Amino acid sequence: MLVYLFRDEISRVTFAYSTDVTGRNIARASPRAKWSFAAAAKLEDLDDNEEGTRHLRQDGFYVFQRPDTPEV
Repeated sequence: MLVYLFRDEISRVTFAYSTDVTGRNIARASPRAKWSFAAAAKLEDLDDNEEGTRHLRQDGFYVFQRPDTPEV
């Protein structure tokens, strides 16, 4: 299954994976969130992220912050 990576244009560290190529099913991380497509990946490639794959299978999306970069 393909999943799609989106980046919140307002935040440099907030990202989301979605099973919907349009990203319309992604819950807004903030009221100002604006999602932009970044890349596509296979769900199998995310297997090291158990929480992410569980949310993708249950909810169709997974919102996360990149841990190595502090919010500015």
